[in-house]
Amino acid sequence: MRKAFSLLLLMLASLSIYAGGSKEENTITIWHQFTGTHSQVFDEILDGFNSTVGKELGVTAEGIYQGAANDVLAKVKAAAGTSELPEIAAMDATACLDMKESDYLITADDAGIDKNLLLPAAVRAFTSERGLLAVPFCCSSLILYYNKDVFDEANVILPRTIDEFTAIAHLVGKKDADGNIVRYAFAGTPTTYELGAFIGAQNGLSYMVDGKNGHFGIPRKVLIETDGTFRNFLIHWKQFFDTGYVLNTADQVQEFASGRAAAMLNASDHLPTVQRLVGDRFEIATAFVPMTDENATGGVNIGGSALFMFSDSDAVKAFMDYILSKECQQKWAEETGFLPASNSVYESNEFKAFLDEHPLYRTAVDQTLSSNPEVTGIWMPSGYQIYHTYQSEIQKVTEEGKDIDQAVSDMADFIQLQLDDYARQNSAG
Repeated sequence: MRKAFSLLLLMLASLSIYAGGSKEENTITIWHQFTGTHSQVFDEILDGFNSTVGKELGVTAEGIYQGAANDVLAKVKAAAGTSELPEIAAMDATACLDMKESDYLITADDAGIDKNLLLPAAVRAFTSERGLLAVPFCCSSLILYYNKDVFDEANVILPRTIDEFTAIAHLVGKKDADGNIVRYAFAGTPTTYELGAFIGAQNGLSYMVDGKNGHFGIPRKVLIETDGTFRNFLIHWKQFFDTGYVLNTADQVQEFASGRAAAMLNASDHLPTVQRLVGDRFEIATAFVPMTDENATGGVNIGGSALFMFSDSDAVKAFMDYILSKECQQKWAEETGFLPASNSVYESNEFKAFLDEHPLYRTAVDQTLSSNPEVTGIWMPSGYQIYHTYQSEIQKVTEEGKDIDQAVSDMADFIQLQLDDYARQNSAG
């Protein structure tokens, strides 16, 4: 892997493919939200570019941490139209609603990125009526993490649906002699990310709002009430919770890592962190996300972030070609848990060998490749508020006994209010 990576860098460095071979003496500034392992690997990628292709072209790529994803978006919007705007910014899907309307964005289509070379689900995740807005980079999928020791001891079959998980909850959960739960079957409360799969996969493909979840045109209408998808999910989820073995929490990683929960849902790129936290307490295994019901066959959507461009310089194009190379994408995937954005990696014998040696990483790959690429995340105003409101409504149904139909109506009304307010503020109504 390392030899091949070094060879590619040398080959790329020897090519003068931009501006007739002329060099550009400048700096590519990249704002990002990467921390921990992600930051370390990203810095190594930048170093590789700077010492090879960048050196040949007289270009230096510099990564600058700007806080969480919403912080990066806020700073990009504040810098619009000024010399402070970076050449590239790594932002998640919450930025897309703003970015697709911006006049300073250079879309991936504008930059000449060949979409046929990219993972279809990743392309769809960042595509709007304006085309592919950004270059997919941090591609992740939701997966089920579970304590293999517990599941093996209980001799249960992995649940394919929420109902099947309900049926085995008492077998993988555990109570002490006094009837107190000492291990939950599952920890976590679904948010917008999880509902992207639980709702999006229903009937093969469903959307929360119109415009294909806001990807095509400004969303104006809520769909989760009229199509029955949120109600259907709540019915199954409440039955699961009523077993007594589901813990509503936003700290599912710690609950799982400590052994207090036998399973959780989380993004595939959290795998290295989960492995580190669990250590040798128990054996981790991963599986597909349980379906809402037997008809929810759409699979999962791509999460994560992409590289948004604000310059169409030859230097930026060279950097994008570099970062989408098979070797670069393979390094990023193997060392972070993200899915490769480039199709070429999936055909690589080296990557196939890596997946054979690290089967926990294979789950996200197999699940994504078998999913409907049209299942996508939601782009809409007040995304973070809606994220937490979904969680709140689910908790009210499960913990407080709120009527499911009322919860659906309240959730739909809340989202519709955000859509209507956004339309008025942007003269779209």
